[in-house]
Amino acid sequence: MKALYKFHPGQGGVQLRDAPIPQISDGELLIKVAYAGICGTDLHIAQDEYHADMPVIMGHEFSGIIEKIGKDVRGFSIGDKIVAMTPGYVCGMCRYCRAGLLLQCPERKSIGSGLNGAMAEYIAVNADRSYLVDSRISLREAALTEPIGCCVRSVIEISRVSPGDFVYVSGPGSIGQIVAQLAVISGAHVTVGGTPLDRDRLALAKKLGANETVIIGEEDAFEYTRATTCGEMFDVVFECAGAEQSADMCLKLLRKCGQYVQVGLFGKAIRFDMDRALIDQKHIVNSFAAERTSFERALRLMASGKLRLSELISKEVPLAAWESAFESASKKEGYKVLLTPN
Repeated sequence: MKALYKFHPGQGGVQLRDAPIPQISDGELLIKVAYAGICGTDLHIAQDEYHADMPVIMGHEFSGIIEKIGKDVRGFSIGDKIVAMTPGYVCGMCRYCRAGLLLQCPERKSIGSGLNGAMAEYIAVNADRSYLVDSRISLREAALTEPIGCCVRSVIEISRVSPGDFVYVSGPGSIGQIVAQLAVISGAHVTVGGTPLDRDRLALAKKLGANETVIIGEEDAFEYTRATTCGEMFDVVFECAGAEQSADMCLKLLRKCGQYVQVGLFGKAIRFDMDRALIDQKHIVNSFAAERTSFERALRLMASGKLRLSELISKEVPLAAWESAFESASKKEGYKVLLTPN
């Protein structure tokens, strides 16, 4: 089969190579990959800004069809539509595994960075961390389950968004768009902010349900915020851009004792005014990836039709043309780019 590897650091480290079809263990499923999404983490891996156990097949956002089932697996059938969580291996015994926080397991290895991932024709996944896809969800949209799960984790499980809250989402990319939709579903009045380069993305945010948008750099963000929130500033802010300037603006637009939620990955150390957060008692929380509960909630929300997803898939690109797909994703052209290995 063909597979996209991260072979080594530096130029030319990402390569499309031939690879053997994975052999599955008794508790695994062999999946024929339908779609594999390009995530910001994949871009960071390609640019040597996120750790990977090289050589490794990249990709952790995917959907596919079960082609083979391990002998100890129950509840799945050949031909089922499937998605799977990112943690490919966890110890199962540490305090974090016992608490259901698989992403925090000290021995965790994630598919696409620690274990072979989904940017290939086939992937082997642990059945215990796999989920059937409802018939109301297409395989194309099912490939967004992992990023939707990350957003569910941020908005529904980590943040304290309440009906009537004023919420600010910084960064109208695919993650920001999903976070904004979830905040609207939660009953908040939602503003999505971006730069002058984000005009089209901000227009889509309004189309998908955001109450307001603001262009940072062209509009007075503070005057806008005071007018929108009756002088109170935002109750909850979500930083989804993974940019230092965005984090700084989020902190400044947040009211005293409000909640700052970090969603985006920066890929490097940034400056952050922690003294201001301390003095104003602004509560800072982080949300990393998706746990079991996040995946389950994401799939239920997707099946219910409450999330609008088709507009967030910009293009489908054959795996053989991965370079153009990664370039498009790096330049933030559109939203989610899906690779089609088969």
